[in-house]
Amino acid sequence: MSQAVPVESLQTFQEKVFARHVLFDLPFPIAPTFLLLGLIGWVLYGKVSDAWLLVWAGWAIAAVLARMVFDRRMRKRVNAEHGYAIALRGGAALSLPLGLVSGFFAWLYFDVNEPTTMAVLSTYMTVIIVGSVAPTSVYLPTFYLLVLGAYGPYLLTLLQDGRAGHWVVLGLNLLFLMVTFRYAHAANRMHREAVRLRYEKQQLIEDLSERRAAAEQASSTKSLFLAGVSHDLKQPIRALGLYLGVLEHTQRQERADVVDKVAPKMQMALGELHGQVTRLLELSRLESGALEVTMARVDLDSLFAGLHVLFEAQAAGKGIRLRFANLERLRSRALWVDLQMLESILQNLISNAIKHTAVGTVYIGVRQRMAYRRGRQLCIEVRDTGSGIALEQQSYLFDAYRSFDDRKASESHGLGLAIAKAQATYLGASIAVRSAPGRGSVFTVCGLSTHKGKLEQAQDQSALRS
Repeated sequence: MSQAVPVESLQTFQEKVFARHVLFDLPFPIAPTFLLLGLIGWVLYGKVSDAWLLVWAGWAIAAVLARMVFDRRMRKRVNAEHGYAIALRGGAALSLPLGLVSGFFAWLYFDVNEPTTMAVLSTYMTVIIVGSVAPTSVYLPTFYLLVLGAYGPYLLTLLQDGRAGHWVVLGLNLLFLMVTFRYAHAANRMHREAVRLRYEKQQLIEDLSERRAAAEQASSTKSLFLAGVSHDLKQPIRALGLYLGVLEHTQRQERADVVDKVAPKMQMALGELHGQVTRLLELSRLESGALEVTMARVDLDSLFAGLHVLFEAQAAGKGIRLRFANLERLRSRALWVDLQMLESILQNLISNAIKHTAVGTVYIGVRQRMAYRRGRQLCIEVRDTGSGIALEQQSYLFDAYRSFDDRKASESHGLGLAIAKAQATYLGASIAVRSAPGRGSVFTVCGLSTHKGKLEQAQDQSALRS
C-alpha cells in the first residue's frame, strides 16, 4: 500500500524556488564585477592615498570572493536539510559587504568642491540601485542590505556636509529610494504570485496523480472482487445445478433414496450461497455508512463465556487448546459498545485463528494500552500458534477481496477481516496484527470504550426529560 507523502508548504516551496533561482538562474556576474572594480580603482587612483586604495581593494576582493565561494558551496548543498533557507539568508548577509564596496567608494570619492564628482557619484549610485532591483527583489532582505551598504555611506556624507545644496541632493536621493523601494516590493509581489500559481499548479497535478492512482487501485480491487467473489458464488450455484441434474436423471422409483442423499448437500450449498450474499451486503452497508450502531453496556465475562461455548467444540475437534484470560484482576470488566458488532469481530478473529492453527493454543486476552486516551485503553487480543503471516502480506491483510497464499483462503474470500475492520471503525476502535511465518499471529482490537459517550449521555438525558 502506498504511503502518503507529506505535503510541502507554500513557504517551503517559495524558499526552494527563490534559492534555486538565485543560485542557478542568476549566477554572480564575476567578469562584470571585476571590470567595474578595476574601473573604480582607476578612478580612485591618484585621488586618495595608496593606503586607502589598498584597503578598499582588499575589502572589495574579499567581499566578491566570499560571495563566489558561498554560491559555489551552496549549489552542491542546497538540497540538504534547511539548504534553501541557508542559501537565501546567507546570500542576503553577504550582500551587505558587497554593497559596502560601493558605499566605501562613494565615501572616498566624495568631493564637495567638484560638481563633476558629485554628478558621477549620483549617476553611479542610481545605476547600482536600479540595476539591483531585478535580481535582488526576489528576496527583499538581499535588496535592503545591498542598498544599505551601498547608499548608506553616501547619504551620511551628504548629511554631515550640511550645505543647503547637498541637503536638496539628499532629499532627492531619499525620494528616489522610496520610489525604488516601491518598485522592488511590486517586483517581489509579482515573483511571489508567480510562485504561488506554480505551487497551486503542482499541487493540482499531484492531487490528480493521487486520484488517478486511487482510481486505478479501486479498479484493481473491483477486478479482484469480481474474480474472487464470482468464483465463490459460482461454486454453490454449480453444485446446485449438478445436484438438480442428478435428480433429473434419476429413475422415479429411485428418486426418494437419491433425494435423501442429495438434499443435505443442496442445503449446504444454499447456506454457503446465502452466507456469501449476506457478507457482501454487510460489507456494502458498512462502507456506505448506512448501518446503525446500538451502543450498550457489555459485560466481558458473559461475552467471553458465550465465545467459549461457541468455539469450544471446533477447537476440540482440531485438538487445539482454547483459552480465555482470567478477568478477576481487571478493574473494569464492562465495555460500552455495540454487542452484535463486537461479537462479530471476535468471532471472525477466533474462527480464523482456529482455522489456521494446526497444533497449539488459541488465546483470547485483555490488555490496557496507555497510549490510547482515557476511557479507550482496553484492548482485546486473539493470539494463536498457527502458521503466521509474512510481513509483506500484512499490508493488505484487511483489504476486501484479497487472499494470500501462506494461509488458506477462507470461504469468505477475504471479506471477513475487511468486515471486522469496518465494524471496529464504527466502534471507534482499530485492529492491528503482529505476525511472522511459523510464529503465529496476534490480532488486537484496541480503543474500545469503557464509558458511555457524551452523545449517549445527552440522548439519555433527553429521554428522561421527555
